[in-house]
Amino acid sequence: MIQLIRNENMKIYKRKRTWFIIILLILYVLIQMANLKSSGMTEYNEGWKTLLQHENSKLTRDAAKSDALPIEKKMAAEKILMNQYYLDHNIAPQSNAWSFTVSQSRNLIVGISLLALIVAGDIVASEFSAGTIKFLLTRSATRSKIYFSKYIATLLFGIFLVLFTFLAAIFFGGLMFGFKGIGDPYLFVKDQTIQQADMIQALLGGFLFNIPFMVIVLTFAFMISAAFRSVTFSIVFSMLAAIAGFVLSITMNGWPWTKYFVFSSTDLNPYFFGTTPVEGMTLGFSLFLLLLHLVAMHLVSYPIFTKRDVI
Repeated sequence: MIQLIRNENMKIYKRKRTWFIIILLILYVLIQMANLKSSGMTEYNEGWKTLLQHENSKLTRDAAKSDALPIEKKMAAEKILMNQYYLDHNIAPQSNAWSFTVSQSRNLIVGISLLALIVAGDIVASEFSAGTIKFLLTRSATRSKIYFSKYIATLLFGIFLVLFTFLAAIFFGGLMFGFKGIGDPYLFVKDQTIQQADMIQALLGGFLFNIPFMVIVLTFAFMISAAFRSVTFSIVFSMLAAIAGFVLSITMNGWPWTKYFVFSSTDLNPYFFGTTPVEGMTLGFSLFLLLLHLVAMHLVSYPIFTKRDVI
């Protein structure tokens, strides 16, 4: 089994596509930095208090609009609380490598997932479309071992991309914003109050607690790849589903029915550094929902892979 996983990893990293994905991730990190820099949210001069007061006034007006979504009202309320905390304690907001990486962790994980699913959507379907699956099946390894070695290799590739992007975000963020501030507290809104945590905890949590999104996306792409012979269909369909799930989980945040929407449980950070999407949601419920979907997807793809005829 270990040898099969090693072989699958070698296949992944030998392809030029893999290194192109890594380059794209570096560009993605730089784009996120450029967007944050151009927004003016990283630099505050002597007039920062006036700036925050004006921002709070604008947020209050925007949240009061009749067409404001629940998520917009929630984010506005949290931002107002955070700005007021800075004003009350006479603390000018600061940006550095660590705060940048924490603030962008979810966006980075989403970007990683969308690129990694290219491998997940290809890893099985390409074997059937190219006919190379015949050579794998002539070996002593069972179909079950081949199936799980490919799945594990896919997850390992995703984890590698997470670690790589995590370090890249800190490195490039430090070059632009500075490396100071690792000892500063991380401020967040929970239960309508400002709370603090160690920056290292927030840094690690920002990535670890968002990994469920990547696991769900890669498993879904793997399921489609095992069920269909078309690599293009597997990748495109999986990517559209992942994007739709992510967008819905944000725009419908706060709606009661989203409690049962799996993408609402793919970010576990609110249980530790924030407020849950729907009142009454628990960490145990989200973990159960995630596990249920993972098992369901494998119950679809595993029988198809093990029983499919090879022509």
